[in-house]
Amino acid sequence: MEQILSGFSGMADSHMLEWLAAVFLILLAVALSLFDLPGNTLMVGCSLGFAFYDPSKYFDIRIISAVILIYALGEIWEFVLSFFGIKRTVRSVSWWGVFLIGCGTFTGTVLGTTAFPLAGSVIGGAIGAFSMAYLYEYMRSHNLQHAGMVAWEAAKMQFVAMLGKLVATFVLAILLAKQIFFYA
Repeated sequence: MEQILSGFSGMADSHMLEWLAAVFLILLAVALSLFDLPGNTLMVGCSLGFAFYDPSKYFDIRIISAVILIYALGEIWEFVLSFFGIKRTVRSVSWWGVFLIGCGTFTGTVLGTTAFPLAGSVIGGAIGAFSMAYLYEYMRSHNLQHAGMVAWEAAKMQFVAMLGKLVATFVLAILLAKQIFFYA
């Protein structure tokens, strides 16, 4: 243990501040993503920011390219499944209904993450989508069975969308940590 601590004593103060800033930003970005907020965007910004802050240490085109690719895939995945998935599977839902389901999903994600920090965002988002889709479809058609079917489809789509985005979040966190802490 003493050898590990003595290794840090020779580290420059600015280098230690860079590491502390990186740890803080990675944890903040993951927390934001769990609440369905722009945490992945923050990680891409951090990756580019560190790369341009000190190119000799942090500029690795392979990691930066991978960060941008994973970010784009995660955002596209979530957007397509969240908004177009329910519209494609249940054609009777209007675009206004898709918007309301999105609002219910966001509310469920925030409440779910508050109650259960890790799995709550995915489960809460699915419950929020289910609840809003059920309420919207029942108010529109007054058919319990059809409202349940639409709500189930919305919940499935949102669950898969959020799960994919969270996978992208954790991959981005690993890539950002590799870029900052294990540079060549």
